Amino acid sequence: MRKSFNTILLLFAVSLVFNACDENAIPEVTENVPDGGTYAKFFFHVQDAPAVNFYFDEKKVSSVASSTSDEVKGNVYGSVFPSNAYALIPSGTFNVTARDLEGNTVAATSLTLAADSHHSIYLGGTDENYEIFTIEDDLPEANYEKIYWRFVNSMSNMPFAVDAYAVRAAVPATEDTPAEPVEIVTLGTGIAFKQAGDYKELKPGRYNYRIFESGTDYDVETSTPYIQNSITLASIGRVYSTQIRGTYTPTPGSKNIDYWRER
Repeated sequence: MRKSFNTILLLFAVSLVFNACDENAIPEVTENVPDGGTYAKFFFHVQDAPAVNFYFDEKKVSSVASSTSDEVKGNVYGSVFPSNAYALIPSGTFNVTARDLEGNTVAATSLTLAADSHHSIYLGGTDENYEIFTIEDDLPEANYEKIYWRFVNSMSNMPFAVDAYAVRAAVPATEDTPAEPVEIVTLGTGIAFKQAGDYKELKPGRYNYRIFESGTDYDVETSTPYIQNSITLASIGRVYSTQIRGTYTPTPGSKNIDYWRER
């Protein structure tokens, strides 16, 4: 099963209702968020895009720390705000803009966010055609003894959908424990640009995340994937997403895949 993102041009709305004491300070909450707020996380996935900040109803809600009070900074390709978990913002309908450091609007839209929901919001597309797309994150119930993972396709101009797998490496036997074979967990199949798979439970261990072109013949363990990366999972009780990003190329690099923590 996969979920489709709501595509929007960025003028969106969110709101931790932040204000900074200077242009680059990390935003501080200056108004209380009422009960029933929304949780949002912002991704910057356009290669060669300028540094930008998000504004919701003229309130700046993302920022990057700077070394001097008069230096203006913004989020660049590959970054996320906040880096872990979510920003708490008011629910409702808002106007949103993504603006470069000269104040030019890169993209804009309006968005209605339901109370007590979680959203991943992306600045996506290309430097010639920016867009915002969003997905409501259907987080699994909190469980401090489990790890959950999903896959997100935010790579623009892809000519094909992809299949995503988490491959857990075999574990050799010890004096106290038996050997464990390789395990393959399907994170989603036929996932196109602006789509995501469901969260899947993973065991702790060493994983290789392997992404293949849908509809082609391959062996998950032995075939060369379109793109891949490896991660060791040790901390239980957390929720993550592996994402591919940027603009399609037949030979993607390490900057085109990464993972982030929702919880």
